[in-house]
Amino acid sequence: MISFVELPKYEELTDEEVMAWSPEEFAQRLIRRSEMFGEAFFRKDAWRVVELDEEAKRKGLLELSARLAWREFYNGVHPPSKQIVMLESDPETIGIRIRLAQQIIDEVQHQRIWSQWAKHYGGSARLQDYEVSPEVIKQFQLTSNYDDPAEIALALQCTGEPILVFLFGYGTLNPEESITYSILPEDLRSDIEKSVVADEPRHIAVGRDIMIKHCGDAAKRRHLLKLQSTKLENTIKIMTRDMELLGAERIAPFPKIG
Repeated sequence: MISFVELPKYEELTDEEVMAWSPEEFAQRLIRRSEMFGEAFFRKDAWRVVELDEEAKRKGLLELSARLAWREFYNGVHPPSKQIVMLESDPETIGIRIRLAQQIIDEVQHQRIWSQWAKHYGGSARLQDYEVSPEVIKQFQLTSNYDDPAEIALALQCTGEPILVFLFGYGTLNPEESITYSILPEDLRSDIEKSVVADEPRHIAVGRDIMIKHCGDAAKRRHLLKLQSTKLENTIKIMTRDMELLGAERIAPFPKIG
């Protein structure tokens, strides 16, 4: 039987323990917990591949591509834009703001790539034509509806971005351990590796650097840890649907969060 995976319950730490981490250690623990989620969620032995006919595969890949195009644009462009505005009063953040601007450029390109794949599978390349499901809308809200650059960094660059690469078949899992590496079409997976996944490390890095500067005191760190758990819970809903579209059915418990 596949083992149950429980993520670290950082919220249970005392103020002294949470503040014992340097800002760099705090940021890295957030990113590592996201990677642990990705490793547990996308393990190949946690899923059963469902046989789909060619038409069902095409429709699933079309819907997945459209979902990802919407997410790349709305989750990837709006939140970094807000971060730039939030940080502009601090002249010392000019380097970070330039990197955020580059992320926005990257994310627009990622949206176009996924839109072209949607067209390839018989759908529309127009973002406004995509029907957005409630859990995807909620994920946008959980990424963007904040007034602090660290809250957005937590939701996007330190949580969402590290996990997304696992959905594309990459991340810290070996290829033979990844369900999506084995079931994504090779031409799609190879294109996404070069045109999307290659950009993610610098997006994660700018979020890490924002977190280092703005992770605050014990109360704020606890707040950020709670936000991460909420984001991860909704990520389970979104990515379970993504996997269903690819023809995979969960046969193991989901990672336990918080």
